[in-house]
Amino acid sequence: MTEPELLPFYQHFYSESLFILPENMLAQTGSPESVPPETATAPLLTTEEDISGDILVSKSFYITGENKKGLVLLFSLPEKEFAVLPQNNFLTKILAAIQHTPADVAYVNLEPKYKVNIFDLSKETKVQQVVSFGKDLVDLATGFQIHLYKPAAIGQVPLLLADPLEYIENDVNRKKYLWSGLQAIFLNK
Repeated sequence: MTEPELLPFYQHFYSESLFILPENMLAQTGSPESVPPETATAPLLTTEEDISGDILVSKSFYITGENKKGLVLLFSLPEKEFAVLPQNNFLTKILAAIQHTPADVAYVNLEPKYKVNIFDLSKETKVQQVVSFGKDLVDLATGFQIHLYKPAAIGQVPLLLADPLEYIENDVNRKKYLWSGLQAIFLNK
């Protein structure tokens, strides 16, 4: 394994920021301690301490919306696309069909390839239902499989995994699958 692949393993043992140094830099200086700080790359893992002294890993997701009804919508989009989601006509129609408004939900944008843990998310916002517009956005237990458009639950939280919103908007069959899953969770059909 290469050094970058081992970093997630190392972060369990170190509370300091971890850095990757070019190998030629180590060969020139002889030891990591003699590398000037300005030549090291940015930290791969940023941490901060809370009042209790526990180390907190920085968040890899952004939450917006009033979340009046506890519905969490998960996305992994570029910042500009995510910013206009509350005004997205197709999404507004989906919400209206399940008797929600854009103010009733929390919009969560995940960094690329990041999977959110529902328990961690519930510490940040009210979570009563989750709809994921992307199949690999939720951190599931090993061996736990959820099929697209088939309602499931993580603990007591109903969950629906769907394709990205732009795929659904342009595909009649995906719209039908989404509607069927949403009805099962929100309209008890």
